[in-house]
Amino acid sequence: MKPLSTPTERRLLRRLQWRLALGFAAAFLVFDMIVVSLTYVVLDYHFYTEARSAITATWHQESTVQQHHDPDEHPGVRNPIPGHIPHLPSSDDYPRVVSWRFGTQDQFLSGFPGVYGLPVGVNAILPDRKLLSKARHTHQPTFAVIEYQQYRVLVGSRSFWKGSRFLGSEQSIYSMGRLESLMTGLVSVDLEISAVMVALIIVLAFWLSGRSLDPIRAALRRQRDFIQDVSHELRTPLTIVKSTLELAMTEENRTDVDQAIQSTLQEVDYVTRLMSDLATLARIDSGATLIEPELFDLFHMTDDVVAGLTPLAEERGIRLSASQQGSDGEVLGDPVHVRQLLLILLDNALKYNHANGWAHIEVRVSADTVTVAVANSGPGIPFEDLPHVFNRLYRSRATNRSAPGSGLGLAIADWIVRSHRGTIHVSSDPGQGTTFEVKWPRRWESA
Repeated sequence: MKPLSTPTERRLLRRLQWRLALGFAAAFLVFDMIVVSLTYVVLDYHFYTEARSAITATWHQESTVQQHHDPDEHPGVRNPIPGHIPHLPSSDDYPRVVSWRFGTQDQFLSGFPGVYGLPVGVNAILPDRKLLSKARHTHQPTFAVIEYQQYRVLVGSRSFWKGSRFLGSEQSIYSMGRLESLMTGLVSVDLEISAVMVALIIVLAFWLSGRSLDPIRAALRRQRDFIQDVSHELRTPLTIVKSTLELAMTEENRTDVDQAIQSTLQEVDYVTRLMSDLATLARIDSGATLIEPELFDLFHMTDDVVAGLTPLAEERGIRLSASQQGSDGEVLGDPVHVRQLLLILLDNALKYNHANGWAHIEVRVSADTVTVAVANSGPGIPFEDLPHVFNRLYRSRATNRSAPGSGLGLAIADWIVRSHRGTIHVSSDPGQGTTFEVKWPRRWESA
């Protein structure tokens, strides 16, 4: 029994399997890093938008209240107490938005001491001198994100004007929370989950990659078997040629020498056919052989092929006949390859036959389908060999050297049929003969 794979192939495939598994794990880590980064960006944007909306809403509310008070009071300030900062005992009672007001010389007028979500006083953040400076030169509100220890706060600043006269400014603060701490915790949890996921992914990817490499293993095995079979097919005729020539060198009888030369020529012909078939299959595998469909008369082609093989059939004592059904034999296909298909099937019908036997080809052309059936009275094909007859270099154990063949003809025939969008089927009863039936569409579009 042939081994499924060699040690070199196993090492190569195992190395490839590990690379695929680790590649999947690396791709997961990259994807996870992207997700965490995007999460940080989205959270940062969400917190910033929420903070800005809160500050803007507070300003709008203050503006509404101010409309009901003395316009000579400082804008946005109700009963300011210069230099005084009220105190509340609990940070839980702090509002989410705290505003400080400043006069024309940036002096503090009033404000609340703390803001919700910030464990230190607002005076650790305010006043923001940079924003106060900008307030003197713009009528538009400005915003800035300030980091204090592990906290991020949004400071919004707006100015008050009466015509072109600067009346003062207001700065509002909103705590965006411990975003860095939140992200650190998120990353820590993500790392723990990722470690488990990477381990599971490596195991799963290793298993899946092993499954995905099964076709490669099968291809390597077919390639190895193909090379071994070709080597065996070449070794036999070359051994015969060598032995025959060595024997002929010792013969003095001209008749024996002529027989040796004839035997050598037969083996050379066999090797030539084998090389030609191998070259055909190589062109097929590389895609260099293309189907070029055109309309042709299949009935006329069949008559030509049968007429060409009739002398060979008579020489072997086999009765070769043909029949046709259909009013019109015009079909679409590649005439070169269809002729090759007919030759392969009829050559097999004559080769694997016996004296006083028969071989028959029937061609049926209907409105949609072309059917070609080739039958003979040969010894038949054992049941266990039927699934393998279209494999390359496969020859039935019942076949012997008296009917030489490369074992490639039916593989080529199978490719021709599939290229014409058709099917090929073989049926056989040992001792009763064999029938090959081919069907393909009468009209079809090439790829």
